[in-house]
Amino acid sequence: MTEGTLAETRIRVVAPQHSDKIKGTDLHMERAILHGKLEEHDQALNILVHHLKDFAAAENYCIWNSLGRDASYRKRLFQLLLSSYLTQSSPDNSLTLAAVDLLNSHPTEFDAPSVLRLLPESWSVQLLSPFLAGAMREHVHALRMSQMALGLAKAENNIYKKEKLNMSQKPVILSEKKFCHVCRKPFQEPMFIRNANGHIVHTHCATSLHVNSSIDGHMSNPNKRT
Repeated sequence: MTEGTLAETRIRVVAPQHSDKIKGTDLHMERAILHGKLEEHDQALNILVHHLKDFAAAENYCIWNSLGRDASYRKRLFQLLLSSYLTQSSPDNSLTLAAVDLLNSHPTEFDAPSVLRLLPESWSVQLLSPFLAGAMREHVHALRMSQMALGLAKAENNIYKKEKLNMSQKPVILSEKKFCHVCRKPFQEPMFIRNANGHIVHTHCATSLHVNSSIDGHMSNPNKRT
């Protein structure tokens, strides 16, 4: 049985409402697991970083606890871990090195402007070059995707406007020989709906029978008269 499994086994006997009973003890892993179950991620990460000094476990904690969550939740966990590294200093600079390694290994998990405001001014650009390059690539990718989505939306809107214009320029003359494309009955009133294929139907037929999406999405002006 692994150490993690033993910790999970031991923590089951500690109810969340009694979490204060293990404060001040040396059951650091148990405390970290309990804080994690209570969504107290900052305290859990603080234990992993400053008490156990297990930086790999702290990074894995962020990954595991963000599984199935949205991107903002994952970013928040990584931001908490970075803050935990930066709140204290160590004689051997291990916390600084861990922070640099975290940023350079997971550049897309951070909001670059927020990170740069947290970092000491003494840190050089060269030290963070992998992080800055990764953050820039992510920003450019997001910008291109948004521009592409905007372009597609504009193109679709132009197609819709063109279809609407074409339909408005072709008048429909109702006569006793015109029949509803749905019910095949003549029109008693000068109100109708015309779809993109040029078929005309009663307004009540379109509503009650939920005619296909092309009719729903491309309605012509229903006020046309003979």
